[in-house]
Amino acid sequence: KAMTINHYQVAVIGAGPAGLRAAITAAKAGLTTLLIDDQPAIGGQVYRNLAHNKDAAPAYLGSGYFAGTRLLATFSQFDGVYWPQTTVWQITNDRQIAITRNGSAALVDTDHIVIATGAIERAMPVSGWTLPGVMTVGGAQTLLKQAAVGAEDAVFVGNGPLLYLTAAQYIRAGLPVRAVLDTTGPKAWRAAAIHAALALFQPAMLTKGLSWLSTIRRHTRYVTGVTAVRISGDDAATAISFDTAGGPSETIDTDHVFLHQGVIPNINLTMATGLDHVWDRVNHCWRPVVDQTGQSSNPAIYIAGDGGGIAGAAAAALSGAIAAEAIIRRVKPAAAAPLTARLGQRLLLLHQGAARPFLDRLYHPDPPFRLPLSDDTIVCRCESVTKADIAASLGDAVAGPNQLKAFCRAGMGRCQGRSCGLIVQEMIAKDRQQTMADTGYYRVRPPVKPVTLAELASLDGPWPG
Repeated sequence: KAMTINHYQVAVIGAGPAGLRAAITAAKAGLTTLLIDDQPAIGGQVYRNLAHNKDAAPAYLGSGYFAGTRLLATFSQFDGVYWPQTTVWQITNDRQIAITRNGSAALVDTDHIVIATGAIERAMPVSGWTLPGVMTVGGAQTLLKQAAVGAEDAVFVGNGPLLYLTAAQYIRAGLPVRAVLDTTGPKAWRAAAIHAALALFQPAMLTKGLSWLSTIRRHTRYVTGVTAVRISGDDAATAISFDTAGGPSETIDTDHVFLHQGVIPNINLTMATGLDHVWDRVNHCWRPVVDQTGQSSNPAIYIAGDGGGIAGAAAAALSGAIAAEAIIRRVKPAAAAPLTARLGQRLLLLHQGAARPFLDRLYHPDPPFRLPLSDDTIVCRCESVTKADIAASLGDAVAGPNQLKAFCRAGMGRCQGRSCGLIVQEMIAKDRQQTMADTGYYRVRPPVKPVTLAELASLDGPWPG
């Protein structure tokens, strides 16, 4: 059997809001707890580099970012094991976690696992989206949090809270923004309107959103109703052209374009682990099947945070605590929180999610921003597969994304479809006139992240099965 490092009653994968609360809660109850994260410091994407930034406290990052300071302070009392800069590349059938750390691979024995790997940004395959100078809004925000730098005169394109927040952060940081192009259409507003009353239960969230939009409108050009965009340039982005409903096409010269069409659960690890997933029609993505405590189709594995469904940082932290409490009740019932406290957490989680039906429908991505329009647009970035390549491969033999791999290699790169998976799936569904659920997704296999031969050779035993 392969080498293992100790044994833990609970192992938490991911040190964002959900993972931190899960680990803290489990350790406080006396369970032997391991927290694993691939970043050098805790916080995840939401609270990235917060331990460094909290002293200087740059105002442009906003109160929502620094709200994580309390969670970080609580983690200082964490009575468990924390492994930063550690990559998880497999979860085996007998609850072993395969990791690489400090250049070596190992297996960690666990009784229960909490997967809190968060969300990833949805790909936006417009013409020119792979040119140098084009990146996601999340990447643009990471520059601010990690290094206090950003690109001047950038154009922000897309919709959703993260787009408006990051554009406002850039403006408040003194970085000129050339324009914000909003792709939210009238159809989305009509679909969201019937859920607006529920959103009023989250007035603070709505007030923040209005504040971001106010900052954008005061300091840069804000264009609504954008129906199509094209990024041009030979070796790098030099301009962006866009269309609006009923208006003429326009072009803005810029070297930097930041794209965003919302976030979706990061399912690569949960898919590779063989957990059940369901197609979410409202959010147009796959998500794991979980119960109210976050328990997955494998009774020993729980999913907390945005990896189980997008709900935001506060809800993610609550879901981490709820998952940990469910494990505590199974392992050490005497240390579990009383029923009233657990019910209070559930009610608070419902309150935190009150605005989601409204936001999910308002920022549902339209087809022109989910699917490539021009034949030369790259779909699979890892293998440089274009829309034309995929279209030429579609035929009677291609029933789904996995069969397509044999014809054009789409999805066979190192990311295993994180960028192209939903695009390829929808292209096939559209071609075969079938639902997204029937079309299916890539069969994600371990290792879910690259592992070197040297790291594998350090395992003292056979390949983990």
